[in-house]
Amino acid sequence: MAAQDAPVSHRQTLLQAIARLCVDHGLTDFIVAPGSRSAPLSIALARQPGLRCRVVYDERAAGHLALGLAQQSGRPVGLVCTSGTAALNLAPALAEAFYQQVPLLALTADRPPEWIDQQDNQAIHQRGLYEPHVRASYELPVDYGHPDAAWHALRTMHEAIQRATAPLPGPVHVNVPLREPLYPATPQTAASVAGLPGPWLSRKALPARPQLTGPAWEELLATWRSTTRKLIVAGLHPRCDPLRRALGKLSARPDVAVIADVTANLFPDGTPLHHGDAILGVQDPAALRDLQPELVISFGGPATSKYLKQFLRGLPPHAHWRVQPAGDAPDTYQTLTHLLPMWPDDFFAELARRVAPLPQPGDYAAHWLRLETSAGQLLERFLAQADFGEFQAIWRVLQALPAGSRLQIGSSMPVRYANLIGHASPGALLSVHSNRGVSGIDGAVSTAVGAALAGEALTTLIVGDLSFFYDRNGLWHAHVPPNLRIVLLNNHGGGIFDIIDGPDRLPPDLRRTYFLTPQPLTAQRTAADHGLDYLHAADAPSLDAALASFFTARPRAALLEIESAMAVNSQVFRQFKALLAQLA
Repeated sequence: MAAQDAPVSHRQTLLQAIARLCVDHGLTDFIVAPGSRSAPLSIALARQPGLRCRVVYDERAAGHLALGLAQQSGRPVGLVCTSGTAALNLAPALAEAFYQQVPLLALTADRPPEWIDQQDNQAIHQRGLYEPHVRASYELPVDYGHPDAAWHALRTMHEAIQRATAPLPGPVHVNVPLREPLYPATPQTAASVAGLPGPWLSRKALPARPQLTGPAWEELLATWRSTTRKLIVAGLHPRCDPLRRALGKLSARPDVAVIADVTANLFPDGTPLHHGDAILGVQDPAALRDLQPELVISFGGPATSKYLKQFLRGLPPHAHWRVQPAGDAPDTYQTLTHLLPMWPDDFFAELARRVAPLPQPGDYAAHWLRLETSAGQLLERFLAQADFGEFQAIWRVLQALPAGSRLQIGSSMPVRYANLIGHASPGALLSVHSNRGVSGIDGAVSTAVGAALAGEALTTLIVGDLSFFYDRNGLWHAHVPPNLRIVLLNNHGGGIFDIIDGPDRLPPDLRRTYFLTPQPLTAQRTAADHGLDYLHAADAPSLDAALASFFTARPRAALLEIESAMAVNSQVFRQFKALLAQLA
């Protein structure tokens, strides 16, 4: 071997050891965005048995595809990109993963430190690039000649992968400075770990579940026994069957109500209240006071409902317990009194076991259930006779979703509509997800593709037009699976700004140009470009006809575009909110 090839060969041996270490820690998938500076990383990962590497050309799409894959699997998914602005494009997905507590491992290739700020190609400051929106940031050594450097690199990777999963899952960044030459002068096969200098130790972090002490439970149970109105509030949360069962038991008590965001994955068996958001749209002060809790227990990520935030801030409880295993506790409702460091499924299962088997008398839950019935009937009657638009279209799509399928919901209006409708399908969905950690529109398509790649279950994305066209590159690769369905709500602009309060008070020209952002596109050519079956609907009969075949098995993915008028959508939504205000 030529002397100049020796450092390259030694570096590749270490990178191959890092690839093997990833497999040892349970990683099975990497999303690779091609580039030259990242070539040594890509070569090592591609040669590693047990790793599935998918190439996605757009880094922003690659990041969100990894997010969707990790959402469904619950395991870390790796990312690789080259240096410079390529690395910046991973930031939106990593920020979303941070607030959704989704494990990602981002490996960014970099220039050696001496070439930063020296007008070298594709060189920016990458150390700590994603802070504070990662669980941890690391940087590997730039040279591996000394045995301690190799040991340090492997130790760093051990720590990075472990931080992605515990104590709270989330994204971790490892910056990897790489010197030229980047490619071996002669063909190489996968390197052997035995070629590494120094010790090779594989470490394993054993899982642990935090618990409360006996005195802590006594304090909580004293509060529980002294209150007759208990409200459990569930935000964004992955599906957890033990959690569903525990909350189902608690919600059977007359002094407990469980309201859940559509992304909390509790419907139908975690709570009988599927229309919590709609119920809280009532404007009668007396009706709201009847719902005021004495104790609130919250868990999970952000909740979509603005009504919920206004309700709890305006009618605060005496006590508010926040359940999460670690990290700073958000005080979304400005009422927080206790932080309970446990996983929600553990806490509610133990709570259900400890509370008295004979429930206290009371009609708190019954009042919520009466309003649940009224809200469900109002919604069904209204949508059955309302003018056709995206609200009615989502209702019909949700009713048509096959049991056992996955649902991905875009931000802005789609998730708001779905949260008001609740779970409409007659069969239980496998899971419901939305990028509501930071509520960006920039990766909805890519995330849904990643979710579909996680298994064979049918995966349906409901998405608005601006979000869809913004993320078309999520389809620009060779991995779009046939179990993906995209429902595109195309009102030809930013329809949410025609609905929410505020923009309607702006001058018409200013509002239309800078907020409604009209666009003339349809998705037919996009579907053709990326090999998707295309269906179209613009009224109720054509939508029903399309839905009759849309979810059936196909050899390739399919897209259903539903066109509607923005003005009609706005009118229908305002009419519905006016009806909710009178709910009693």
